[in-house]
Amino acid sequence: MMQRKNMVWKERMSEYWMIGLLLFLIAVFSYISPVFATRGNLSNFLRSIPVLGIATLGVAMLMISGGIDLSCGAITACAGTMAAYLAVYGCHPVVCVAAGILCGGAWGLLNGFLITRFELKPFIVTVGSNYMIRGLTQMITGGVLIGGLPGWFYRISNTNLFGGMIYSNFLIFLALGAAVVLVMKYTIFGRCCYAVGASKKASGLAGIRVNSHLLKVYFIEGALAGIAGVILMSYLNVGASSEAMGLEAYAIAAVIIGGIRFEGGTGGMERAFLGLLIIEIFKNGMAVAGLNTYGQQAVTGLMILAAIVMDYFRKKKEESV
Repeated sequence: MMQRKNMVWKERMSEYWMIGLLLFLIAVFSYISPVFATRGNLSNFLRSIPVLGIATLGVAMLMISGGIDLSCGAITACAGTMAAYLAVYGCHPVVCVAAGILCGGAWGLLNGFLITRFELKPFIVTVGSNYMIRGLTQMITGGVLIGGLPGWFYRISNTNLFGGMIYSNFLIFLALGAAVVLVMKYTIFGRCCYAVGASKKASGLAGIRVNSHLLKVYFIEGALAGIAGVILMSYLNVGASSEAMGLEAYAIAAVIIGGIRFEGGTGGMERAFLGLLIIEIFKNGMAVAGLNTYGQQAVTGLMILAAIVMDYFRKKKEESV
């Protein structure tokens, strides 16, 4: 009983720490640049969250299950470019969006199949997939931007709903976020994710079909990356195979900052959302403060390394209890 109370207290302290960091970042960037706290920047901030946010939902679910995907950004670019390509050629909106989502899901399923069927390391498989998917997408498109998209495609992300502050892409993200939280907290599938992440062997002995479950998780993660791709290309109003570079690194950093470990089995989607906010506020604040692209990359890389170090010390602390 006492141990459980200590764990609850530690989780709450971790959440308070993240909220404190959020408030600290907001205060610092507001002081550095008066533009940061303006209505216009808040609107831009809310419009920029959904792509990384939707990708982070899938990565969080996957990492809780003990997996990882370093091809998430490439899948996002491929799926979004496919949807844009079909839209330009006059396909029905439902067909275009569905094709983008299924494209992402298919790549995720391929990753899952290679990992489970041949017992390969997720890190190695998805690094290879990242280069393959990105290369194929750029080869097919010739690296050329796909323009001339129909109006309906642009409106997927850019429909103004609440006085110039909230756009359709943000509501899509909120709806998907709520659905994933409910699935992870209140369904057998969600409980299986935690069980498989904690111990594949024990899960198998308990009757869980581990490989089948992991295939489903990789498919869902890929499908969410596909949705992120459609949202991204709609937001940009162009099909661009070179987009979403480094998206997977940001998503993994957000998840780790939120308290989900590389090994899986622990963490909550709500805390992953806090990690996402920290990453996005950091990125937005650096841009508003006028830090050039190279400086932003350096600082972002430092933040990702800090997240990995945090995960290491969190693991050591848990092992010592």
